[in-house]
Formats: sequence, C-alpha cells, structure tokens
Amino acid sequence: MGAFLTPCCWRCSPKPASAPWWWAAAATRTMAEALDQAMARSRRALERGDYRQVLQQLEPLADQLPASLRQGGELRLLMATAHQGLGQNERAISCSRAAGSCADPQLRRQAMALLAVLEAPELQVGADRLVQLPQLGSMPSLEGIAKGSAVSRRRRQPAPPPPPPVGRTRSPVGFAVVAVALLLGLTLLLGGCVRVDTAFDFRSPGRVRVLQQWQSPAAETSTVLGGPSSHLLLAPALEGWLQQQVQGAAQMLGEPLPEPELQWRERNWLVGVQQKLELQWDLTAVKAVPGLELHLHLRPFAERSVQQARPEVAQEGATGLDWQPQPAMTNRLVLRCWRWSALGLGAAAIAAFLSLTVVLRAQLEGLKAPVGPGQWRD
Repeated sequence: MGAFLTPCCWRCSPKPASAPWWWAAAATRTMAEALDQAMARSRRALERGDYRQVLQQLEPLADQLPASLRQGGELRLLMATAHQGLGQNERAISCSRAAGSCADPQLRRQAMALLAVLEAPELQVGADRLVQLPQLGSMPSLEGIAKGSAVSRRRRQPAPPPPPPVGRTRSPVGFAVVAVALLLGLTLLLGGCVRVDTAFDFRSPGRVRVLQQWQSPAAETSTVLGGPSSHLLLAPALEGWLQQQVQGAAQMLGEPLPEPELQWRERNWLVGVQQKLELQWDLTAVKAVPGLELHLHLRPFAERSVQQARPEVAQEGATGLDWQPQPAMTNRLVLRCWRWSALGLGAAAIAAFLSLTVVLRAQLEGLKAPVGPGQWRD
C-alpha cells in the first residue's frame, strides 16, 4: 500500500507496531483535551473559591507540562492564585517565579505582576486599630437572653387602658365657662393699657418723617410694647401708608375700620413753601375701646395753623400739635401754614445784592460820561 487509509472502526485501526506515528498523535490529542477540561474545571473552582480542588486538579499536570510552554505557564498562574487564597504565600511565590519563565510574553507579564504583589512588604497594623471579635463558645446562649428579655417585657407592660365611655355625649360646659372667663380677663387686662403714638414731621418740603410707637401708660414708667419704628416717606405716599396702618389695626381688633382720607398740598414760592393738610376719619360706626388712646403728633405746626379741628387740638411744645381721634364721631383736621425757605431767602438776597451792584455801577459810569468834545460832566 502506498498510503495509509483512515480507519473507520477499531477493526480497521492500525496496530501500534505497524503505525506508531498514528498512536502518538492520538495520545497527544487526548492529553490536550484532558488538559483543557482540567483547566476549565480549575477556573470554575477558582471563581467559587474552592482553592483546594484547584490544586488537586492541577498539581498532577504540573509535573508533565514544563513552565516554558504556554499551557504550563497558565497552569502555574492558576496554582499561584489558589495558594494565595489559602494563605500559602511561599508556594504562590514559587509558582509565580516558575510562570515567569514562560515563552508567552503576556503570561510572563502577568506572572511578574503577581510576584510583585506577593513579595510586597506586609502592612503592620497596631492592636488598637483592630477589632477583636469575641469567641462564640464563651458567649451566653442567645436563646436564653431572648427568653429573659421577653419575660421582662411582659412584666413591664403597663395595664391596658380602660374602655372608652359609652352613652350620650354631654357638652363641656365647664370648659366653655373657663375659656370665656379667661378671654374676658385678658380683654380687661389688655384693654385700657395701650397707647399708640404716631408723629408726623413736615420739616422737609415734599417729605414726611413718621415715628410710631406702642406703649403702656398704666405703669408709672411707660413700657414700650412695640419698638419705635421710623419711616421717611414722600408726601404722596403718606395717605397709602396711613391706610395700611389702619388695616393692620382692624385685623388685630377683628372689626372693620373705615380708612382715613388725607390730602396734602404744597406750593413752592422759592422763598417759602405753602402747606395745607386735610385729614378726615369717619369713626361714627366704631365702638369705643376702653383705654385705647390714639395720638397724632404734628410737627412743626403752631396753634395758629389750625383752621378746623374736631375734636380739639392741644398745643404740644412750641412747634407741635397733639390731636386725638375719637370713636363714634367724624374726626376732621385742617392745617395751613407758611414756611420760609433758608435756601430761597439766601438766593433772593444774593440776586437783590447783584441787582443793586449793577444799578450802582451803571449810575457811576453815567456820571463820568463826557458831555461834549473835551467837556466832562461835573
């Protein structure tokens, strides 16, 4: 026969004596398949953390495969990882060094990297930084502790609350009487001890400075309830501010209050300002609150500035008026005054002085003018 035929069954297979090359190839192929299967099982065991099974499968194969082959280097890397997982660092270092002689450059780099990790110095940690776990055998039984705590909880449980009352519900008359008495007492205590002072200063033309203060005059020394608040307003905004304050007072009292009507007019004549104030507040539908006092202080106004006042205005100092609006009546106040302007007077004086200077200079030049050729006026 010039060529060997492919065997179709065991009867047609060549004998070892007649075809040794065929038997050698078959043995090599069988060993390679067994090696691949063992490597696959070892990788799965390594992923599960079963390091002893990895070593049991790979140690018999390590004697047959030299470290210079690719399969031998990969096998020793798996063994080094298993030894490291079991805490056998010396054996892991030995396997890593053996894998470092592999012909495959990639496996050689992996072996050197693993060897560097294994040969790294161990970090020394003090005892104070470690957590000591107690021995489970020396601890008391948790079942006994749980039973004891359950018994103690049952003993400490309070008595169950009494059942809710049944029957017809009675109205809490006593509570209502106490609440009404308390509210009346607070009303009597707070009523009659509040005084509201609002001061308007009209010194600057077109601007008004407002100072408001709530205080209690019942004591020997006035006690400020709300700290004094100061505002600088333009004259057109004064009416809106006053209406806003009245709305706030109405919310506090719980009753509607009519809004006041205020008109403020100014005319600037350069040397002075003519001012007129008209304030009307209709409180005919408002009941009197015992002890509540409202004071409007107007400065600087003299008593002669008052054209109409209901109720009457009291003089307060040399340049001030005190007006107290009263409930159950229509309150009206009309003021008119003239204020000299220092700036305007100064400007008028300077203008008059300049005019007089120009006139005198013209007269002097007229006296020195010549009457005719070569003649001068005496």
